[in-house]
Formats: sequence, structure tokens, C-alpha cells
Amino acid sequence: MKPYSVSFNKRSRLNRMPEISHKTAGLLQPLEPDGLTERLSASLMIENDFYPCFDWTFPPPLLNKSEAPASTDELFMHASVIPDAFSLYLHSPFCKSLCNFCYYTIIPGRGIEKAELYVDYLLREMNMYAEVMQDKKCESIYFGGGTPTFLDDHLLAKLFEGINKNFNLADNAEISIESSPGTLPLGKVELLRSLGVNRLSYGIQTLDEKLLASMNRHYSVDEALRELDVALALIGNVNVDTMYGFENESEHALQDTLQKFYDLGVPSLSIYALDRQRDNKNKELGLPPKDESYADKIRIFSEADHFLFQKGYRQILQNVYAIPGKSTYRHQVRRWDNLTLVSLGVAAQGYAPRTPYQNYPALKSYYRAIDEGRLPIVTVDHLSAEMELIREVSSQLRFTQIDLDSIQHKYGVNLYIVFADLIDSLIELGYLQRELNTLRMTPSASYYNNIIPMLFAPDAFSQQLLGLPEEYLQAFPVPSVMVQVGCTQSAPIEVSLCE
Repeated sequence: MKPYSVSFNKRSRLNRMPEISHKTAGLLQPLEPDGLTERLSASLMIENDFYPCFDWTFPPPLLNKSEAPASTDELFMHASVIPDAFSLYLHSPFCKSLCNFCYYTIIPGRGIEKAELYVDYLLREMNMYAEVMQDKKCESIYFGGGTPTFLDDHLLAKLFEGINKNFNLADNAEISIESSPGTLPLGKVELLRSLGVNRLSYGIQTLDEKLLASMNRHYSVDEALRELDVALALIGNVNVDTMYGFENESEHALQDTLQKFYDLGVPSLSIYALDRQRDNKNKELGLPPKDESYADKIRIFSEADHFLFQKGYRQILQNVYAIPGKSTYRHQVRRWDNLTLVSLGVAAQGYAPRTPYQNYPALKSYYRAIDEGRLPIVTVDHLSAEMELIREVSSQLRFTQIDLDSIQHKYGVNLYIVFADLIDSLIELGYLQRELNTLRMTPSASYYNNIIPMLFAPDAFSQQLLGLPEEYLQAFPVPSVMVQVGCTQSAPIEVSLCE
């Protein structure tokens, strides 16, 4: 058997990327409304791979990719459903050290010596998009990594000068930057504020130094809390990343961590379950990664959710909580509205209308493309109008909620008519709830939170999955369920968009 990972929706974990054959082994089972609930109940007996999973995307990273476009005009050939605005992402791959739980493209330690050259290429890449974006407003900027605040001050200033030169920023643009302990002295925070940064994401993960050391995180908790105090005083709009699921952590470790940050006045908190990406021993054997503490993680997360609600936080995304009026989270939420996302830097993933794209993951290839005057894009997906619609629908259901009226206004599609039987069956099973014209997953759906949104894919996509290798279909939770359930559309999708 070929060594496929079971993590269907996680590009970084795939031991071997499958290709979908055009020769499918038969047809999906037809839609039988009276038996759909029973079929769903029988099929949804397989858990997700990790919880909560935050790098989930639709369409998932297994479709055959297309080559890079020849120009920005080709990349932006389709009309946007949000025509006058866009957001911007910059990736800095530099970090002090490589955390065991990280699977982003980063260059740790002394690799920072390459930063000067890298910033020059980022500026050149910005210029490639300047003309096509000149009549649009940038409503949010997210500078991620890596650890952007690991960059020297003059490089940060140089980058923000380039952003303002090449793009039109909205007056109320949300400008976020990621940081981590040991990279945020007082002078750095003052610089960030002077550059227009009005939101900070601070990756502490836990306040237990022994647990951190086990993940190759080495910093003083006391120093981190002092940095956080300064950031709260000067910027205010601060999100802190927390993590749970460490070996040998106490029963109340996560809740104790959240309590501490609440006491400090942190207005926004995100929660991640520890996911041992780089030290997965089974990966070498080609075996699928499994999370044996899956049920415990769901329980701990549910307790944290209740705790934060009692403290006045409200859920913004599935694993993000904020105190209303004291923080913003615009950039991440708008990602699921099919807003154009211009993404810059090595391995960055962006979104042009109906065209998700990804930059080269290696510096050498990234630099070569820019030197040759090409966009440093390695692959794109070409989405049909209905797949773009479902990209928004499935992602909003996965992370937040679906507003049926908004979808109909935006795409001219009555989602309830298209998926009436599926919606009714999921409500009957207790996995979906409808309040007026809003749909959201219930806590009971936690075990299947990566799978249920995929059921809203067009039947044509589910049919494609039958072209995957048989052993792949057997191993992956999502395609396995989708193929077993069969057709889920009650009516065709007819998207009315102006090209």
C-alpha cells in the first residue's frame, strides 16, 4: 500500500500527494432524501485527525494543480465578488528556533542573516501587484511567519515604507503583526505603533517553561509577561496564542493559562491543540498520524469555551475568542468571504478571484522567479463559480456561521433550496442548528468538524473523489465519508455572477 497520510486537509502532512484520475470507479449513490439521515449517521463514525484543526481549507489540497499564470492580469482575470477591496499578507520565514509543533516554512536561528536580501525581494514582489491593485483599497494587512518581530527595526521600517508606496491603505485598515517572546522590547513596540501596526498577535502558547522546553521553546515566562504588558499598554489590541495537549500537563493547565491572560487584560485569545507535526514517529514509516487524546482535547476545549464565555469573551472563529469592543479580528474573518488576498513571500498562500494560489516554498526558486520577472507562484487552483461559492459556504460553516441571506444576496443562490435535505438531516442529527437564516455547527459536531462542512461540496466534486486511489479513499476521513454518503444536493447550483 502506498504511504498516504490520513490528514486529508493538511498539505504539510501528506507523505505522497495523490492525483485524481479522470477514470472514476462508478457513480456516487443518488440522493434519497428519506434515507439521507440514516446514511449520514452511519458514515459519520470516523473522527477528524486533529482538533481543533486550524489549517483547514476548501477545496482541500489534493486536486490536480495548474501552472502559474503568466501575469497579474491572468491571475486576476475573473471579477471579484468584493470588487473594491483586498487584503495583504506578508510572510517572514525567520525565527529564533524551530518549534516542534510548527510546520510553516521558516528559517531558524542564524538564518536571520538572509533577512536583508529577503526583504529586498519582498519589495520587488509588492511592486508586481501594485498596478493591478491600484484602484482598490487594502482593508487589512497581516504580517506572519515565522516571527516578523525577529527582523531588525530598519527592515520592518523598509517593508512598511514599501507597503505604503505600492498599495492604497484604507483609513481604518487593520494592520496585524505576529510576535513571540524575546523579540518584543519596548523600542520594538514603539516602532511598530509608529509604523501603523494596530493589532499584535503574541505566541506564548503556555506559561509552563518545562512544557515549552519540550517543544524547543526556550524563553523566560517573566520576560514574556513584561513584553505583553508593554504591548497591551501601547497597542492594546493584542491577541495571545495559547496551546494545550502537552505531555504531562496538569488537568487545569489550559484554564489556568487563560485565567492569567484574562487577569492581565488580554482582549483576544486563540486556542490550539498541540499537534506534533515534526516529531511524528509514524511519519517515517508512512503510517497515518493519530491523536490518541482526541476525545480529551475536545472535552478540555469545551471547558475552555465555557470558561471564556463566563469571562465576557465571545467566539469569533471556532478557536478564537475576543471581548467585544476591545479587539478586532477582521483579517482572519474576511478570509472566508472570498475577499482577494495578495500574499507575498516564500510559501505564502493567496487568493485571486476563483484562483487560490501558492508561492514557491524554497527561497532559491522564489528568488529566481522574481529575477526573471515572473510572479513567484508555483501552483494555482482554477475554481468554477459554484466552487468559489462553496469555498465561502464551507469555510464559514467550519470557522464561524453561514448567513443564508448574505449568500443569496452575494451569489444569487438560495442555499437552503440547493442543500435542503442535507441541512434538514444534519439538524435532525443534532450537528447543525438554524436560527432564523443563520446556520452553525453545534458542539455535538466537534468530532466531525473537518468533515461536515465538506458535505456541502457540489456533487460533481464528490464524484471526483472516486478517482482517488482506493487505499487513499479508505484511509482519509473526509473523502471516505463523502463517497459513502453520496449525493447531497437537492437542487443544482446556479451562481449568478457578473464576469
